[in-house]
Amino acid sequence: MQEPTLNFLVTCPDCALESLSEISIGLIANALLTGKSIRLHARCHDQYWTATYVEREELRKSLGTMKIETRRPVTA
Repeated sequence: MQEPTLNFLVTCPDCALESLSEISIGLIANALLTGKSIRLHARCHDQYWTATYVEREELRKSLGTMKIETRRPVTA
C-alpha cells in the first residue's frame, strides 16, 4: 500500500518560481510534532532547503484542513 502524500506549492529560493512538491503526510506530521526539520525541493534549480517557520505553518494548515477518511472494518 502506498503511503499518502501531500501535494503543495513551493517557491524556489533562487528564482522565486512556484512549483508543485510532494511529501509523505506521515513525514510532515512527525516533523511538525517533534520539531524536526522539513526539507523542501524546487525542481527548477534542483534546490533543497529547510522549511522556514512560515512554510512549516502553511504545511500545518494544509494538514489541518484535510478530510481524512478511515476504513471501516468489514463485518460478515
